Amino acid sequence: MCEVDVIDAHHHFINVPDLTYPWIDNRPPALTALLPNYYDAAHRYLPRDYRAEVDGIPVAASVACEFGAADGVAEAMWVQHCADRCGVPNAFIASAQLDSDDLSGVLARYRDLPTVRAVRQPLYWAADPTKRLGARGDYLSDPDWLRGFEQVAAAGLVWDLLVYDEQLPAAHDLIASFPNTTFVLEAAGWPVDLTAEGFARWEERLRAVSRFPNVVLKLQGIALIFGTSLDAVGGWLRTAVGIFGADRCMFASHYPIDHLLWDGRTMVSTIEAALGDLSSTDRALFFGDTARRVYRLPAGK
Repeated sequence: MCEVDVIDAHHHFINVPDLTYPWIDNRPPALTALLPNYYDAAHRYLPRDYRAEVDGIPVAASVACEFGAADGVAEAMWVQHCADRCGVPNAFIASAQLDSDDLSGVLARYRDLPTVRAVRQPLYWAADPTKRLGARGDYLSDPDWLRGFEQVAAAGLVWDLLVYDEQLPAAHDLIASFPNTTFVLEAAGWPVDLTAEGFARWEERLRAVSRFPNVVLKLQGIALIFGTSLDAVGGWLRTAVGIFGADRCMFASHYPIDHLLWDGRTMVSTIEAALGDLSSTDRALFFGDTARRVYRLPAGK
C-alpha cells in the first residue's frame, strides 16, 4: 500500500433529503449511459461513509467537490459544517453558474466559508446527446459567461475545468486570458474516444494545453472512464503524468461513484503499479503534495 501520505483531491458527499439534487430526482440518461448502476450511489453519503470507504489508505486530507445540489450555497454551507465538526473535508470545490444574475452574491457567500478554495461548472458537451453533462455547448464563447469568469478570477479562486478532450482547443483562449488563475483540468482531460486513434488525439490535445503553466491535471474517475484493470488504465495514466509531470498532477478517488467499480486498496495499488517508474519525490507530489499546493492546504493537512 501507498508509502506516502495521500491527499484525495476529489470526492463527493450527498446530503439527502436535506438538500435537493436534480440529477437524483430527474435521472438524466447521460449518467446511466456512463455507468448503468450509477444510481446505486444516489443516497446519503456523509463524511463517516467516506472515511469507511478509504479505510486502509493513508489519506491525510481530502478535497470534496460539489455534487449538483440545486442550491450550491446551501451545499457549501453544509460542507463547511462537516469540516468544522469532524475535520472532513479540508477544502471544497463549490458550484458556480457563471452566467447567473446572482453570481456576485454567491461568490461573496463563498468568501465567508474557509473551506471553499475552488469553484466549477460542468461544461461537458459532445455531439452524442448521451454524453452531454453540461447545460449548453457554447459557454466558452458566451460573453455573459466570460464576464462571470472575470469575477471568479478576481476572487482568487481555483477553477476546476470540466470539459472533454475534444473541447480543450476551445478552452485555450480562456486559459491564456487568465494567467494568474489556476485551472484544474478534471478527469485527465476526459477522452471521449478510447480507441487508439482517440488516444492519439487526446494525447495531442493534452500536450497542447499542458503548455499553459497555470493548468494542473486531476486524475479522478479513472475507473469510470477507462476501467479497473492495469492494462486498461496504465497507458492513459503514464501518458498523462508524463506530459504534465507529477508536480502538476493529482490523485483523486472520485468516491462514491468510483467506489461502485473498485475498493480503495485496489484503486491505489493499480495506480501505483501503472506509475511504478516514478521516483519517491514524484510519488509524493502525485499522491499528495501537488493537491496540497493547488488547493492551499496547510502543512499536516
